[in-house]
Amino acid sequence: MVNFPLADQPLPTETRRQIFQQYRRGDSAEDLAQRFCRSGPHIARIIREVRAARIMELPLDAMGSTQFARIRSEKKDRELLGPPPGSDLPAKKPRLPSGMPAYMANLYEVPLLTREQEAHLFRKMNYLKHKARRLRDTLDMKQPKRCLLEQIEALYDESVATKNQIISANLRLVVSIAKRYVGPAADFFELVSDGNLSLIRAVEKFDVSRGNRFSTYATWAIMKNFARSIPAVLRQRDRFCTSHSEAFSTTEDARTDPYQQESAQIQRESHVEGILKRLDKRERQIVTGRFGLTRGQEPLTLKQVGAAMGVTKERVRQIQCRAMSKLRMAAEEDHIE
Repeated sequence: MVNFPLADQPLPTETRRQIFQQYRRGDSAEDLAQRFCRSGPHIARIIREVRAARIMELPLDAMGSTQFARIRSEKKDRELLGPPPGSDLPAKKPRLPSGMPAYMANLYEVPLLTREQEAHLFRKMNYLKHKARRLRDTLDMKQPKRCLLEQIEALYDESVATKNQIISANLRLVVSIAKRYVGPAADFFELVSDGNLSLIRAVEKFDVSRGNRFSTYATWAIMKNFARSIPAVLRQRDRFCTSHSEAFSTTEDARTDPYQQESAQIQRESHVEGILKRLDKRERQIVTGRFGLTRGQEPLTLKQVGAAMGVTKERVRQIQCRAMSKLRMAAEEDHIE
């Protein structure tokens, strides 16, 4: 019988993590038992406990969890977890931007998602996290069951794979936005890298139930980040101007305003476009006409809008009030100042 003289002494947290990592790399429980002077069952328990602790740290917050909680049908469950719908549109070969490096050209080989495919993948990703969260709530941390740990990890891994599918289909969006901002103040590939992080965060926070396309939300998130980071890059660079380069700092500083003004304008337009989608066709027509939101068009009076629509100016005023109330609520929900 093998003697384990150190079996009664608790192992430090770091050692327990090492056991788990070595097990994940392929070391058997028997080898780990001899290496760390523990019995096989003790090693197995350590592995389960560390595994359970890692599962408790998984980001399993899901958009739409209240709707998912009401799902009881196996048919609906299979529908949510199935493959995305196909596209009736003919596949088009994407046109690569000029000067695109070969390794970035691979981004354009991933087909764009249709509205239906996009909505399905977001629902699937969040439903998988919802199911994993429900199972995790039943986990006994003192005696975690191996089969339950495997189920939770499988659901989470599939949610990550679905998330990566969404990200891959939208990476070219980051490139197209970064091209607008590249210049003396920022390196293109740094912008793409920074934009990719914004894209990942946008996937996690996007609520598909609002009915908007993800590209609209992601564009706003990426540009908002660029608008904040590019002026910071300029300020950081100017801090290290030498006496020989101080003569150029005035020119460089002047360039911050166009960046800020352009990004602020794009951000405002994105906000307006997003919340206008909450209105019906007639409300949107009145608001865009009254405030001159169509490019190249001056604001119209109540009478002019009414004449164009065939209604009285009083009716236009009533619909405008209702539309503005909707827009204020939409702005508050989207945290738009």
